[in-house]
Order: sequence, then structure tokens, then C-alpha cells
Amino acid sequence: MVALALALLLGTAPGLSCQGQTAAGETFPTCFDPGTGWVLGTQLRVQDGAEELAVRTGFLVRTVRASGSKADSLWIDSHRLLMTEAWGGEQKGLTFTAYDGLLRRHVEEGSLLISIGRPRRIPFPFDVALALRAAHLERRVWEGPGWTLETGRVGLLLDPLRTNTEWGWLAVGPAASHALRHAPGGTRNEVSPFTSLLLDAGWETRDGRWALRATGLAGWSFDFDGGARFRARGEVALEHVLLAVNDAPVFARLTATGVRNDAGLFRRDEGMLGAGLAVRPFGER
Repeated sequence: MVALALALLLGTAPGLSCQGQTAAGETFPTCFDPGTGWVLGTQLRVQDGAEELAVRTGFLVRTVRASGSKADSLWIDSHRLLMTEAWGGEQKGLTFTAYDGLLRRHVEEGSLLISIGRPRRIPFPFDVALALRAAHLERRVWEGPGWTLETGRVGLLLDPLRTNTEWGWLAVGPAASHALRHAPGGTRNEVSPFTSLLLDAGWETRDGRWALRATGLAGWSFDFDGGARFRARGEVALEHVLLAVNDAPVFARLTATGVRNDAGLFRRDEGMLGAGLAVRPFGER
């Protein structure tokens, strides 16, 4: 019953056809991979009562491969490269992320070895995942000279869903990070030594026409001068393929973002809503 419920939830009904056919007998794809391709899009952002037009681009790569070290084990990896978003208006700015990835390992029969005393092996009801991010830069022109840079972040996550496909995941666990906030008065170092909790969750229909992703981070960061602050942020993004131009999907994207004590140079509280269109050429289907 659990397997059937997950299959229905994740859209993995058997017999799904990913090809349509014209009256002349020519075939065309009807399924799309939300995790692969070059993304180019635009959206309208509403933040603090101001409307801003943003442009977003980057590269998505997703792979599913068998583990070379353990039978009945899969690596399901999602990579986001050179993700860039720039917006104008009164509060113009830019964000750039060199790399953001989630590496999930699914094992058919998860186990935990306890080596204290007589070694024992017990069932382990989680998949494991590694979340990595490198070089996340934010430049807000309206705040004046300065920038923030998260040099790196790593999360050690557990996934209770344990799906063996790329269509659904729920990974949560502790995360460590280091960031710089540079202003004319100097540069502040901030570190979170696994004192933050990271969430990365997603759901997609098997045909790839609907995709939902939620990310969140909450916990304490520490300045090198001894200060400590609680910060939190979260984002939800919903995508739906509207049409395909020469087999390249064009999709609508809705986003909602909330930040507590962590936005920009001055660690502001912020909320933002966005709606836009994007195209994903050169993706797999």
C-alpha cells in the first residue's frame, strides 16, 4: 500500500507514453525533464511594494547512475551551474551561484552498522544525500558599495521518502557554511559550523510538466568577532510546461521567498513573490 501511494503521489503510473503522434504518423515528445537543460527566462518580482523585472539563466544537469561500490544502489544527482539572476528598477541587483547541487544515494535495503560491542546491523529507514553550494554572490546596488558572498556550504541530509527515481525527494539535515559580507567599512566573516538545518524537497510529475521545489535554511551563524545571530530563509518554486517550441519546453514559473535576519549587507527581513516565463532548450526528454 505504501509503494502504491508513493507511485500515485509521484506520478509513476506504469505505461506512461512520452510520445505523441501526428495524423501523418510523425512522433513528437510529450515528456520533459525539469532537471536538465539551459534555462533562460524572465519574471516580474514584487518586493517591498516595488515591482522589478528580472532575467534568469543557468545550466541544469541531472544524472541517475548505479553505484560502483554497492549493488542495488543508485546515485541520483542534480547539478545547477552558473545560475544568474539580475533585476532592475529602484532596487536593482544581481545574484550568481557558481554551483549548487544535491547528490542523493538510494539503497534498496538501507542498514546501519553498530560497532560498539558485538557488531550489529539494523534497518535504516532513510536514504542519504549531500547538498553542496559554492560561490553564491549577491550584489545589491541600492544598498551602496558592497556585496555578500557565501563561499561554500555543505549539508548532510537524510531522506525518509527513499524513492528510487528523480521524481520526488525530501532531504533534511544539518548544514555548515562560510560567508563574507563586504562593505566600505570592512569585511565580516560569518560561519555556521553545522548549527543550521537545511531542507531540500521536490516533487515532479513523471511527464515533467509539473515541478515543485522547496528549499529552506534556518539556524545560527557566528561572526569571527564573537557575535551570534539566528537567521532563516525559504523558497518555494512551482513550474508548469505550457507548450514546446521545436521540442523545447516553455514553462510558467511562480516563486515565493521569505528571509529572516539574513538579506543583504544589513541582514534585513524580506519577502518576495515572482511570476514569469522561461524556456529550457537542449534538455533531455
